[in-house]
Amino acid sequence: MSKIIVLSEGLANKIAAGEVVERPASVVKELVENAIDAKSNWIVITLMEGGIKLVEVQDNGEGMTREDALLSFARHATSKLAKEEDLFALSTLGFRGEALPSIASVSKIGLVTRSVGSIEGSEIVLTGGTIEKERGIGAPIGSTFSVSDLFYNTPARRKFLKSPATELGHISQIVFQLALAHPEINFQLIHQGKKLLSVPTVSTQKDRLLQLYGGDVVNACLEAGGSFDLDGKMTLHAFFSKAPVLKNHRKDQLFFVNRRPVKSPLLSHAIYEAYRSFLMKGEHPFCSLYLSIDPSCVDVNVHPTKKEVRFQNTDEVYKSVKNLIREQLEGAPPASRSLQAGIKDFLPLQSRTPSASVTQPMHSAPLWTGWPIESLTTPSVVAPAAMAAIPLIRAIGQVYETFLLAEIDGEFVLIDQHTAHERMLYESFLKKKRLDIQPLLIPRQVDLPLPRASFIMEALPFLQEVGLKIEPYGETTFLVREIPAELTKMDLESFLADLSEDLAELGPGFGLIHDKESPRLKIIAGMACHAAVRANQSLTLDEVDALLHDYFSRNTPPTCPHGRPVIIKYPLLELEKQFRRK
Repeated sequence: MSKIIVLSEGLANKIAAGEVVERPASVVKELVENAIDAKSNWIVITLMEGGIKLVEVQDNGEGMTREDALLSFARHATSKLAKEEDLFALSTLGFRGEALPSIASVSKIGLVTRSVGSIEGSEIVLTGGTIEKERGIGAPIGSTFSVSDLFYNTPARRKFLKSPATELGHISQIVFQLALAHPEINFQLIHQGKKLLSVPTVSTQKDRLLQLYGGDVVNACLEAGGSFDLDGKMTLHAFFSKAPVLKNHRKDQLFFVNRRPVKSPLLSHAIYEAYRSFLMKGEHPFCSLYLSIDPSCVDVNVHPTKKEVRFQNTDEVYKSVKNLIREQLEGAPPASRSLQAGIKDFLPLQSRTPSASVTQPMHSAPLWTGWPIESLTTPSVVAPAAMAAIPLIRAIGQVYETFLLAEIDGEFVLIDQHTAHERMLYESFLKKKRLDIQPLLIPRQVDLPLPRASFIMEALPFLQEVGLKIEPYGETTFLVREIPAELTKMDLESFLADLSEDLAELGPGFGLIHDKESPRLKIIAGMACHAAVRANQSLTLDEVDALLHDYFSRNTPPTCPHGRPVIIKYPLLELEKQFRRK
């Protein structure tokens, strides 16, 4: 008897579904892409329990006839291509004819559709890939797919699904990217009856970026575009951060090839090569890159979920992207201050107050709890034991309104005023079980882009624990009602935007992980960062002296909570070598 058997169609479909349908976000991706291919300009995605219980996608596209509706659930049945040559001239997002039968095989799915010119619509209901009901029905032009109880018949797959909040985070990313790629479409995302996203149709890519990211991000970007002749014509359109405006993660680097969101090591490497002399270690640029190219010059059939593409002329694509961005960066006006300006700021600082002498009694300023600092000129008594642990400090001044100059135990040092103060606040916040709370007479309203808002939504219990009472209000809006008293002058919108990016590093569902400390530490680090004295903030010599004594009176790590160094030392011997004295 042969050991090799032909699998049943149902089992084969379930196995094939494993490549196409990984989680509810996969269902949303396939159905929304079908709606886009159907020339819709209005798409509504409705979810229950993060898409685990229900995913419904409604569009006003071309719709389908009864015959096409039935065929759409047959494996390898598609309207996107008819012959082999069509595979290399694709202008649609879908083309394999695998998505609907794969989804139907592991869920309960319903379709209501009516095509242009049809008097009557059609309704089809399938369970586990088997048609349960098919009938004529009154319906508007377009299609509505309802997918419920995903993986109901494959418990092993269902148990690997995460929480509704986690699955919603993945769906939000998919919808966000597709909305970025298609400004001509009105997208709405609804979860548990609450509208999370609503972006009306706009005429330009920049307008869609403004809708989704807001003016602060877009206005800090450069915009560039151009046409290039390869074997076929290629056009590029890019929005990318000016060199000084950089991220500490890669999550806001999005690539679209013929309006298809893709991951591309080639394009990513070209971006970093363009920024090569502008980036420091750990910095990453914001970039939204749109590439239109002759379909025959790009292969989209190299990945099961079409997340990756392969270019025919990789060198030319690489050079075109790199040069386009590089030229704009080099032509942008510099954001850094000149050396002479820094020196002008430094010299008067010495003359404002007398320089401290190493023979003067040392003192320690009280903990900084915000800015401005009060009573820094009033010294406090330090116990003899504490005095012995504090190094000899002679404050010299401030340069570039960012770095403090001092002599510490005979060594010349530069201290980053922001990271030093940030580290002190971080250690102080950690020691307190709960900070003093300041209710706000008028709640502050904060708006965030959808993917970032989902991370703040998940972090609300952690924020409450440290004294930040924040409530959801509207689609992607939050009301801040209470804050720690130490943070009354903090820019809350900037804090929450940066915090959402830090929390994104933990991934969707961080609120359910066993390590509850990680979100809390990121929140406290963010609070310390935004409450600390900033770069480009002028300090008097007394304030410099107080900060230095306060910092060196503590046994703290020599970095800020995010890993940036606080202090750089220049030993006398090294300086003598530089000046060729030895």
